[in-house]
Amino acid sequence: MKLMTDEEVQNLIKSNQPIEIWSYGASKTLDENLVKILDQLAEKYQISELSSILFTIVKDLVLNGFKANFKRLFFLENHLDISSPADYELGVRMYKSLILAGKGNQFEEKAKNIGLYVKTKIEMLDDEIKFEVKNNSALVRGEMQKIRNSLLHAQNYNDIMEYYIERGDNSEGEGIGIALCVILLKGENLPTENFRIFHEDGETIAQLKIPIKKH
Repeated sequence: MKLMTDEEVQNLIKSNQPIEIWSYGASKTLDENLVKILDQLAEKYQISELSSILFTIVKDLVLNGFKANFKRLFFLENHLDISSPADYELGVRMYKSLILAGKGNQFEEKAKNIGLYVKTKIEMLDDEIKFEVKNNSALVRGEMQKIRNSLLHAQNYNDIMEYYIERGDNSEGEGIGIALCVILLKGENLPTENFRIFHEDGETIAQLKIPIKKH
């Protein structure tokens, strides 16, 4: 991935065509490209106060996509069946230990080689900006249930620390990130029903729609 210039970002936004970023692992270049795109979008639609919040949400969704892809690779390499509850519990504990040891980045090249991607798509529509973050690792039932629980329960909180203390799950961290996204949207009085996570055609899709006013 190459670093986009300000002019390239401006031309993309002016074209009103969907912006797509394909990535296989976290990088400084990815972060800088996202910042440039979101800052210029926020300026165009006069929602500069949302720029940092949008970056936090989109970045978290992208990282969740990487984590899901890397977890699949880890299970494959260790001959564990991700759809088996017993294997899943064991595999998640092993995988978390690997991440805590700072060895998660070893999977980026492997993900690229076998085509496990994260695609960020930004569409500028008449009355909203639509963000979609897709990865091609389908969720298993237990993962989808955790996500639904996080989306549901986060509606009752206004502070992420309060959520973490009361509902934090030590097995995996995705729930906290998803709850943070909901709480950030609530803090800006944005409709949380516009934030969805679902799976379709072998992809896990996180979708966020931000209403905009026509100028």
